[in-house]
Amino acid sequence: MASSISFPSAEAGDGRAGRRRAPARLHRPVDGSAAWTISASLLAGIAVAAALGTSSIVFSEPAVADILMAAVIVGLPMLGVIRFGNLAILNVVMWMIFVALGLTACSVSTNMGTAITHQVVTLFLALGAFVLAGYIAQDPEPRFRLIMIFYIVGCLLAAAAAFAGYFRIIPSAYDLFTNYGRARGTFKDPNVLGAALAPAIVATAWATLREPIRNAVIAAAVCLPLCLALLLTFSRGAWISTALSLLVAVWLALVTTRRASDFRRLAIVAAIGTGTLIAVLGAALQLEAVQGLFQERASLDQSYDVGPEGRFGGQAKAVGLILENPFGIGTHTFRDTYHHEEAHNVYLSQFMNAGWIGGTLYAVSVFGTLAAGFYGLRRRNALQGPLIIATASFAGVVFEGFVIDTDHWRHFFILMALIWGLVDAEPPAPSQERRRHD
Repeated sequence: MASSISFPSAEAGDGRAGRRRAPARLHRPVDGSAAWTISASLLAGIAVAAALGTSSIVFSEPAVADILMAAVIVGLPMLGVIRFGNLAILNVVMWMIFVALGLTACSVSTNMGTAITHQVVTLFLALGAFVLAGYIAQDPEPRFRLIMIFYIVGCLLAAAAAFAGYFRIIPSAYDLFTNYGRARGTFKDPNVLGAALAPAIVATAWATLREPIRNAVIAAAVCLPLCLALLLTFSRGAWISTALSLLVAVWLALVTTRRASDFRRLAIVAAIGTGTLIAVLGAALQLEAVQGLFQERASLDQSYDVGPEGRFGGQAKAVGLILENPFGIGTHTFRDTYHHEEAHNVYLSQFMNAGWIGGTLYAVSVFGTLAAGFYGLRRRNALQGPLIIATASFAGVVFEGFVIDTDHWRHFFILMALIWGLVDAEPPAPSQERRRHD
């Protein structure tokens, strides 16, 4: 009996959150042969899951996740499983103007080739965020859950690689998965690994507060290795930004809940979580290598931060160059001509890359997205929890941008997409909302 694979024509959604499509199914055509029909929604979900699940494997660029994301950018609109809202459209327009200004400034870059590549990558990442936002907006609850689950899976893979290298579980992998004694896992830099783990930690911490007990226990068990991997990155920025994101999430949990049971559960989880983290930290510090590097990295006054050639000296140079060059100095010109590295402040870097207008557009998009996330929390519905996770996580990344360049971090764009999509999603109908809380 012959079999064939057929795909139904993509059918645009009507924009109502919660609409589901038919799953894959086997049907029998008139001629008697068997054929598989895969729904557009299922096919899109597989593509998104693959892209998010591999988003932490970035030894080189383009990474596997970039190739899969390219398929998402092209394929999801063709499948008709997206709905673009006002917030996503407004932001992608700002990003396109920002990139255009950056490309214009590339004419004065010291290395035009790498400068143009940088701007093209920025455009690619912004388009990916735009398409993901449209994907989420059409059916927010299940699609947010899909994205976060596979993002956490990717972080667990990175954490496992970090452990395998740092603890020499696979001796030959030490140099591959560590950098100067710091765990980097499947990333190129320990700082990026630490920052990428933060949203997964926030999501699992939130699940321990609001999910049923069985799921909360599983989430807590997942959160623990993620926190240990974060510690082993020895990234001060990631430590602080993760702590900030968790504090924002806890604060939002307190101000949005109305049930006394939630307050009791928060107190219990906070006590158990704090005790567990202290115990794990104490055990890790028994290792001499961990203890020495922890004491070194825990200091806020590092030798490479101070002085005219340090991090803060470089930022002072960047401010002067910005004031003198309203149209920018071109991407990477700062590190190639004026300082031995980038400014370690993404906001200053964007003003140098794209001039005063471009830098302003970047800041408006980033801080506007954060504000939109907080504003969207006013709605007490099923999307409030996902918005808390996305907004709290994004707040940490926004803060970390003041001490490091975050403009090409994949999770930065993923978090923006989550906020755009959740804010643009139509709230459930009143009847649906009442049934959900009954």
